[in-house]
Amino acid sequence: MKTQRTIHILLAISGLALAAAPGHAQTGGPLAIIWQATYGPGVSGVVGYALPGDFVQTPDGGFVIAGYAEGPVNGIRTEPICGMSDYWIVKIDAQGQRQWDRSYGGDSALISGDLAFRIFLRADGGFDVAGLTFSPPGCLKTAPLHGAADFWLVRCDAAGAALWDKSYIPRDFSFLYLVDCDPTADGGYLACGAGDPGQKLRYWGVIKLDAQGQQLWSKSFGCSSAILSSTGGPRPVRVRETSDGGFVVAGAYGYGGSSCGDKTSPYYGGDDGWRGSDVCVVRFEAQQNKLWDKTYGGVGAELAVDIAPTPDGGFMIFGSSASPKAANPNSGTKTSLNNGMMDFWVIRIDAHGNQLWDKSYGGAADDVCTHAEPMPDGGWLLSGYSRSLPKPAGGKTAPAFGMEDLWILRIDDQGNRLWDQSFGGSGAEGIAWRRNPPWLDRTRIKRIADGGFLLTGYSESPVSGLKTAPLISHGDFWVLKLGPEPPSLRGEMTAEGKFQLRLIGPPEFQHLIQGSSDLVAWTDLVTVDNPTGKAFWTDPDSAGHRFYRAVRK
Repeated sequence: MKTQRTIHILLAISGLALAAAPGHAQTGGPLAIIWQATYGPGVSGVVGYALPGDFVQTPDGGFVIAGYAEGPVNGIRTEPICGMSDYWIVKIDAQGQRQWDRSYGGDSALISGDLAFRIFLRADGGFDVAGLTFSPPGCLKTAPLHGAADFWLVRCDAAGAALWDKSYIPRDFSFLYLVDCDPTADGGYLACGAGDPGQKLRYWGVIKLDAQGQQLWSKSFGCSSAILSSTGGPRPVRVRETSDGGFVVAGAYGYGGSSCGDKTSPYYGGDDGWRGSDVCVVRFEAQQNKLWDKTYGGVGAELAVDIAPTPDGGFMIFGSSASPKAANPNSGTKTSLNNGMMDFWVIRIDAHGNQLWDKSYGGAADDVCTHAEPMPDGGWLLSGYSRSLPKPAGGKTAPAFGMEDLWILRIDDQGNRLWDQSFGGSGAEGIAWRRNPPWLDRTRIKRIADGGFLLTGYSESPVSGLKTAPLISHGDFWVLKLGPEPPSLRGEMTAEGKFQLRLIGPPEFQHLIQGSSDLVAWTDLVTVDNPTGKAFWTDPDSAGHRFYRAVRK
């Protein structure tokens, strides 16, 4: 007869001394703030803001942050102002000190003049900055405006000086509200956005560029019979090349768009302005022929913001959901509970788009996911914003500091929550999707070369809460350098009935598993190298320890 014993897994951080180091602040969560900074333009009346879209780490250990800004020059924004909002990139060093900035834009009186959403580091040290333009040529823009709005790509050298700029629109489109751009294996890009020849948001549009920025082809997908408004309807938010040379697009599709035109998947309901309707994913093969389209969701609003391949040929979909658990298969695919008004929502699908599982996380108000960062162990670190107070049953344990906070959530490869953390001041961080399009704010966290993280988001808070960087304009780039993830342990039983410890921790470090029977005396058990960020160890001690912990060597 087997004897059951109680095993306790503890989390410990050892040998880091981060909280005691000068300028470091403990955040009340697992990732320590190493430094934080804000970057913004000057202010003239109600004008003056900057929203970050994306960033890259540079070979010198610094970063280039891309977004867009509206406002006069000051000591941080030094470049010429073209029209209203311009692409704006800021180069900082590894400690967050500003080194230079660049602006790119055309002559436009529109508030939404030129909006940068993505930036990519090229092999020669230069950058490609991609986004949306409403501006005709002039000032710092040479590319023509093909429609009411175009995809605009600016190629820069390592110092940010523009080498060329080109604009694009799908064939027969009268505009393209570009939302995403992603590199392809041949050195080119895929870009996606919403548009239509009939001046309504009816179609998803995809453009393929070669390495020199030449448009090779365009593809559209949509419902010509759908009745759509300027704020609803189809919204492709993420495009990715697939391993077979094809591509997959994820976003939202709504307003009764069920089995119309190119769309064959059902419509479950819940279209709610910028917050979406059903999550929609469409997969194409290398010749741009559609393989399948699928929708996921329930009676409320859903929107996908990211999609990533899995080792088994399927995909992980990341986004947000306001739907309750579906009452039956005809009313939706959502099987997880709704925690509040809107939750982070993760879906796992197979290679054919069949849903395998879904999980939701959040508090009692809006929690909106805007980016998913892959982790070495196969899990994910999700970033977005939160209006919620803590709700441990829903997966949010981090405190609320203001109107909205930046919120990050760590999950493993099966969607199990590991930890969460929030960052904010007394005001608003992030842009509420109830009032604005989803592409206006993409809070992003990325894992960087030293095993730590950089978190970028929009902030309107003064110094307060966890925010120690000043408010420069009405709203700024807020950038936080965060320390590496601490190690974590999970106990599980093997198929042979043995007790096994699963260690998750940054592969840049060695970790030590210790055991104890009384929480006073700790015995070193094994030093673990985990080059993949995940390692397993089966306790050989037949007597067993009641307590285990992982510490960083």
